[in-house]
Amino acid sequence: MNTRNRFSSFVALSALVASAGIASADIYDETVLGDLASVDAGPTIFDLSVGTNSVIGTIGGDDFEDFVGFSIGAGQQVTSITLTSFITAGGNTSTGFRLYADQGGGWFQASSGLMTTSDVGTNYLNVWDLTDVGGSAPLGPGNYGVVLAEFTAGQAYSFDITVIPTPGSLAILGLGGLAATRRRR
Repeated sequence: MNTRNRFSSFVALSALVASAGIASADIYDETVLGDLASVDAGPTIFDLSVGTNSVIGTIGGDDFEDFVGFSIGAGQQVTSITLTSFITAGGNTSTGFRLYADQGGGWFQASSGLMTTSDVGTNYLNVWDLTDVGGSAPLGPGNYGVVLAEFTAGQAYSFDITVIPTPGSLAILGLGGLAATRRRR
């Protein structure tokens, strides 16, 4: 393999590895896609991509709960679920912010907490008790959900779910590229 081909292969492999972690932006906005489901109805499923995925909603309607569910596949992990905005309403200054999981036997509440306006910027994976879902962040492959629950209509919120490839999946991608260049010799 000459120097030019070797350099081209190196550049292509570097670009491929670098692009594996580039963030995409998937957004679930209730004003565009419709009201999120309640706990009784089961979650509204949100397909996440590697990168920052945003959920934007308002608590209200008939059920006063919003339940969004998502699956994390092999080779991915959730590193944060971060509150990005919270607007109170009706004199109520907090709302429930809960983590749910489905490990094959149906959805269950894995952890719970409250959010207030002072919690904007908080990564709830550092707040919730994650004992029932592996013990600590990041969250690995599985089915998860986030529930916002309050009996005060009009509270608005947004939060981001950050998904990254597991470190090992990037290494495997790089090794695959190296093997491909070695095979050309």
